[in-house]
Amino acid sequence: MGLSIDSEPGVILHTRPYQENSLLVELYTLNYGRISAVARISKKVSSRARGIYQPYALLKLSLSKGKSSLFSLKEAYLQRPAFHFEIPRLFSAIYANELMMNLVKVTESDPKLFASYIKTLERLEGSDSEALILRDFEADLIESLGYSINYECADGSELDGNEHYFYSLNHGFVLDNLHESYTFKGCDLIELKQYLNTRAHGALETDSYFDKSKLSLLKTLNKTVIDSLLNGKALQSRELYAQYLTVK
Repeated sequence: MGLSIDSEPGVILHTRPYQENSLLVELYTLNYGRISAVARISKKVSSRARGIYQPYALLKLSLSKGKSSLFSLKEAYLQRPAFHFEIPRLFSAIYANELMMNLVKVTESDPKLFASYIKTLERLEGSDSEALILRDFEADLIESLGYSINYECADGSELDGNEHYFYSLNHGFVLDNLHESYTFKGCDLIELKQYLNTRAHGALETDSYFDKSKLSLLKTLNKTVIDSLLNGKALQSRELYAQYLTVK
């Protein structure tokens, strides 16, 4: 029996031409997770479709699905104008989409991650710290994937501020007795853990201040996890941003 879905919230991650007069639309939806859908585009509605079927468009969707793994997109209505980003924030939006496309499994829904992704796009349109926006999104994504960073040793013991550690995706922080794989200082990790706990409990009056060294450490930690999950796959957004910096 086929599946019919009405009024499903979703965001377009990517589109590309598909067969004749159709688009293959990659979507992230509230209740069905990441899905691929075929949207048939007639010449009469092509101009309207160009305004709707674009990345960062938040939509209400009507979908159907038979035996194929692809959904059929019957109708789509904008819930708001598509999110718009100025350069260089556009690269951050592309980065968020690439992570969703490459790391989120098909048809695995997570309403918390959906809300985090929408909030990330909203904040990127605004004036919040771009670096902090991305660190928050990365943390939510990593948690959704089941790889939250626990600031303790692999054996469950507390971190020692006088020791050095490297981070293992499957084991956590591992004591580096020989200092050959030194990556993180225990004292820095302990300070970061305390800051994040304080922030998570709403005990900070504002997010406008975040020590640069802590933000840099968090970026490195998140990147360690994400790069392991990407398994060597390069991200276009990183390359585009690097090119932008060379000509800026």
